[in-house]
Amino acid sequence: METNIIEVTAKATQLLAEHFKNKEKSAIRLFVKLGGCGIRSFGVALEKPKKTDAIFTIDGFQYIINKVLVKNAQPIKVDSDGFGFRISGKGIAPHHGCGNCGFMCGDGNQCLGNCSVCKLKCGHGRRNVAKKVKEKT
Repeated sequence: METNIIEVTAKATQLLAEHFKNKEKSAIRLFVKLGGCGIRSFGVALEKPKKTDAIFTIDGFQYIINKVLVKNAQPIKVDSDGFGFRISGKGIAPHHGCGNCGFMCGDGNQCLGNCSVCKLKCGHGRRNVAKKVKEKT
């Protein structure tokens, strides 16, 4: 297992151990999903590996990730806040919301998913635009 490709924190391993206590362990799929405000984030599912997957065994748990995703998103980090997972990788931030899910901003307006042209003033959009302005200076 190459530790520079995927890192699983002790908190994440503990959360999995608690989940699988008195249960048969299942492979844990890490995948990309499109969430609120058009943000790409990782999701977690219990599935069997496919031919197109890379398989990593870490601390007794099997993680499966599409080979193309592994190539494009590494290094991938699996962490936990004690209740759920916070997974990040190259170009993919841990999930965070600005009010509502399903492409809705905190004020209930439909999100375009492109903060640079969006006229809505949700918290995520303001942070994203401010970050881009700072990068230009």
